[in-house]
Amino acid sequence: MKKFILNLLTVLAWIYQIICVIGIIMWIVMGSVILFGIKNPDFRAGFESSMYVKGVSVDSYVGVLIVMLLLMILMSISAFLICRYARLIVKNIKQEVYFADSNLNLLKKLLISVAGYTIISIIDFIMLMTHRAWFIKYANNVLYPSGVTTGLLFLAVLYVVYLVFKYGMKVQEDADSII
Repeated sequence: MKKFILNLLTVLAWIYQIICVIGIIMWIVMGSVILFGIKNPDFRAGFESSMYVKGVSVDSYVGVLIVMLLLMILMSISAFLICRYARLIVKNIKQEVYFADSNLNLLKKLLISVAGYTIISIIDFIMLMTHRAWFIKYANNVLYPSGVTTGLLFLAVLYVVYLVFKYGMKVQEDADSII
C-alpha cells in the first residue's frame, strides 16, 4: 500500500508539473496577445468596451493586467518547483533514504518554493483588492483569502517538518558516532 501511495504521489506530481508548464505557456501567450494587440485600434476598442470601469485609461488597465500575468507566471513556476521537490523527496523515500542531507536540502528548497508561492499569492490578492472594481468577477471570490491563509498554514507546517527533520538528522548523526 505504501508503494502504491508513493507511486500515485509521483504520478500526480508529474501531471501537475505538466499543467504548470502549460499554464506558463498560456500566460506568456496571453501577455503577448495583449501587448501586441493593444496597438491595433479594433482590438483596443473591443478591449475598452469590455472593461468594467469606464474612465480608466486602457494603458493603465493593460499595465495592471501584465503585472497580474507576471504574478501568474511566477505562481506557476513556484507550483512547478513545489511539485518537483516533493516528487524528489518521494523518490528518496521509495529508495528508503530517509534522514539524509539530500532530503534536508530538498525540504529547504520546498520550503523556499512554498514561501515564494505564498508571498506571490499575497501580492496577487493585494492587487485584486486594490483594483477590485477592475476585476469585479474575480475579486468577489470569497474563497480567495482562504487560499492565502491556507498557504501560510502550509508554510508553517512545512517549516515544523523541516525543523523536526533537521533535528532527526542530528540525533541520527549522534547515534552513528556512538556506534
